[in-house]
Amino acid sequence: MEEQKKKKYAFWLNQDTKKLAEDMYQKDNCQSQSEFVENAIRFYAGYISTKDATEYLVPVLTQVLRGLLEGFASHLSRNMFRLAVEEAKTWNIISGLIRVNPEQLKYIHGKAIGEVKRLKGTLTYEELYIDPIPLEYELDIEALIKDEDEGEDEDE
Repeated sequence: MEEQKKKKYAFWLNQDTKKLAEDMYQKDNCQSQSEFVENAIRFYAGYISTKDATEYLVPVLTQVLRGLLEGFASHLSRNMFRLAVEEAKTWNIISGLIRVNPEQLKYIHGKAIGEVKRLKGTLTYEELYIDPIPLEYELDIEALIKDEDEGEDEDE
């Protein structure tokens, strides 16, 4: 649709209709209430004369779908970032407690890939509990806590 020069017009609206336009124009991904009213008029005119359905439906549906997908992508990106930050914190804590040699890390990596493929991305703690990744040593948490407490006593 060719962009035409806009001109100001005066219309009478009841307060409820004006409030509806104010509340809804951003939900329709419109830049202004004027754009929302233009879209509404085109939509309703197309609705009345269904011969022109493609002329009003395609641009409106494209705009609505684009807005929905952009919002979804933005939401998903923010949540993935938050999750990555939490995961990085977790792995930094774990790597501070456990040292794994390169051979063990390769084995763990391969086993993790196999597990995720086998479970189609639905790996759960319960699955790992049944078949854990064996390491060549045990982690003695009590000894670590004791060593940490002794280190704090020396600092004081």
